[in-house]
Parts: sequence; C-alpha cells; structure tokens
Amino acid sequence: MNLVIGIPAALILLGLVAWALWRAARAYWKLHGRRVVTCPETGQPAAVDLAMWHIALTATFSEPTLRLRDCSRWRQRERCNQPCLGEILAAAEDCLVLTILSKWYRGKACICCGRPAGRISRWGRNPCLMSPDLRMLEWKDIEAENISQMLATHSAVCRTCLVAETHTS
Repeated sequence: MNLVIGIPAALILLGLVAWALWRAARAYWKLHGRRVVTCPETGQPAAVDLAMWHIALTATFSEPTLRLRDCSRWRQRERCNQPCLGEILAAAEDCLVLTILSKWYRGKACICCGRPAGRISRWGRNPCLMSPDLRMLEWKDIEAENISQMLATHSAVCRTCLVAETHTS
C-alpha cells in the first residue's frame, strides 16, 4: 500500500522540483548580464548587476523580484533604494550591455579593413573599438557606464584587425 502512494507522491514532488528549477533557470537566463541604466538620482549612466541568486530563488514559484548586487554609482554614493529597477523591468533586454553593443555593431564595417566588424556574443571573440587617437580598445578594458560615450566617438574594428595590430606592435 505504501508503494502505491509513495511512487506517485515522489513523481509529483520530482515534477514540482523540476518545474521550480526550470522557472529559476529561465529567469536567470533572461535577466543575467551587466546592464547600463540611467541613475534616477544623478541622471548619469550607471552599470548595474542584478542579484541573480535572489531572482532565481523568487522565480521558483512566483514572478521574480529584482534586486541589485552591484552598481557603479555605489562607489561615489552609498547604497540607494534602487529606483533604477523600474527601468530594468520596463526594458530588461534594451539596457543589457550585450544588446546595446549588438545593435551598434549591426551593419558596421571595420575601420581598418572594410569587412563587416562582426557580431557581439557572450562567449565569442568580439570586435573592438578604435579611439579617435587610433588606439585599439577591447570591451574588457571599457567601463560599462562609459559605453554610450565610446560608441559616439569611436569606430568599429573587427577581431582580425585587433589581433593583427596587437601582434605586430
């Protein structure tokens, strides 16, 4: 008799755990990544990271709630009440650094060789930038809150030209 009740109960429990893990993983995948928002207090760009453990935990059985893990403005100011979360909720994809860069590079040609500059990806070898004074910059060397300024003044460079430049200097 216990086996008849135990197996279905275990399957139901296993199904609930799988469903909760799926929701947590889906929320994590959708919301992870560095973002650039406008700080409501200062009106300046700020680079923020979300507390992904909190999002995954709250997403298991309800809608995920957002909380900041880090903000570039916290270095100059004390922790705030995180009013920028409204901007992230309104446009979670649009403020993602990966999205901002992908849109900017779309259709751009390399300033050095004229070939397509390439695409931005999470894991790939990404294109880079050339400053007005002809210095090559990789994205790992640029603070996220400065992206808008950089995109306004710098040119796209493909990964091949970056490698050629850095290996011949």
